[in-house]
Amino acid sequence: MKLSPALPADIGTALAQPEWRHTVSWPVGLAQTNGICVQQVRDALAWTQQIDDQLLRDATSLALPVLLAYGRAIVLAALAIETANSRGTHISGNAAELNYLLTGEGPLPVRSEPVLPPARFNLSYARRVARMQSWTPLARVPRALVSPRAVAVGHNSLLRAVAREERGAIGFRHAETILDVARRKPVSPIDVSEVSRGLASSIVDSVKLSSLYHSRALQLVEAVAEKHVGKAARDLAALRSTSLSLEVWSGSGGLYAPRAIGIEVLRRGGRVRRFDHGTPREFVVTPEITALLELSVSSEFTLATRGAADICRAEMRANPLAGDRDVTISGAAGDPVFRRVPVQRKREDGRKLRVVYAPTLLLGFRQLVPALPPDPVHLDWQMRVAEFLNALPVEFVCQAHPEGLFHNRPHPLEAVVPTLRGNLNAQLEKADVLVFDYPTTTALWEACCTDARIVYLEMGAGRMT
Repeated sequence: MKLSPALPADIGTALAQPEWRHTVSWPVGLAQTNGICVQQVRDALAWTQQIDDQLLRDATSLALPVLLAYGRAIVLAALAIETANSRGTHISGNAAELNYLLTGEGPLPVRSEPVLPPARFNLSYARRVARMQSWTPLARVPRALVSPRAVAVGHNSLLRAVAREERGAIGFRHAETILDVARRKPVSPIDVSEVSRGLASSIVDSVKLSSLYHSRALQLVEAVAEKHVGKAARDLAALRSTSLSLEVWSGSGGLYAPRAIGIEVLRRGGRVRRFDHGTPREFVVTPEITALLELSVSSEFTLATRGAADICRAEMRANPLAGDRDVTISGAAGDPVFRRVPVQRKREDGRKLRVVYAPTLLLGFRQLVPALPPDPVHLDWQMRVAEFLNALPVEFVCQAHPEGLFHNRPHPLEAVVPTLRGNLNAQLEKADVLVFDYPTTTALWEACCTDARIVYLEMGAGRMT
């Protein structure tokens, strides 16, 4: 009896099979995947809020974004293996976690790299002054250095726009520099084994697995939790003796160093103001992620406009996931990212329609909310869409995502259709039609600010308000 080919779990395994696109599939659907991922965030947030020890509670909150990114992937891989086995097929791939789930053998692999790598700086003092000058009149820079009303520990275009309108001096210190200095202090050992085990259980128990795969998934997630919660606890313990402003501003609370500093400032009774970036929060309904990344680690969360704030506030009022934290959701006077987009473009008569397809990134061994298909299925989808559009009587360009698995590497899409890399801004000025298939990408919402026609291919994971 001829065995059916293994279902590839990653791009490398898929591309090693010459006919992989003829048989590519996955045993767990995208809607089910997204439901599991959403529930994991809800369960992890609820579990974290019940921890009595403040240092361990704060450390768990600090570690949650990266832990969930990898924990989702582990649990979903276990479910896929078990489901495939029940259907008489099997899964193969290169990830060490997948091999452990399949065999239960070898050391427990633990991914230590952050999902969003920290920024690194040279000439940090000069950069600090230059950053303050981007929003502070020159005459006020000395005050911003010596006695600021608030200190920004990160930045984005919205934060800079709001800071320019402030009458008080807003200082700046790189969050990564603050944390690097704090890490030089000796910190006593902190036992995170019990909290890591409980947190891992809250994540794995979101899916009904057989005892075998539940046990293996739990071991993997617990190992990741112990690594990242332990690191977070040491960092927060070190920050407790660090001089910090009692009001800090930053961009997303999903970035590790600004998140850590904000958590410590909140512990001291201070204020933490975060600023939205990219897709306006709750334009796509993801209250779990808004609570995880922003509201659970903030005093105030500022969106680009009052209308955007109203939408976010209504969604979060219906989904109170940030515990008992009283967070102000405010709106500003617009985000320069969207203001700079060409609203009306001049089209040359007689030329073909210019159609641009802008697929989102391929992830590797992690998962987002809204969820994405496994990389082989996702790449095949992108290729199918691109090939279809390329066959139309239009001027077609595929704008591959600059980040993700193929950052600074040739993208497989380049082998099948005309493909560009880099920023989408040039295409926003030229495209007649823009095609997207993932809702929480900044490019989609920038495109909405133009007069171009937009085709959105709904894959079933994200609901727009």
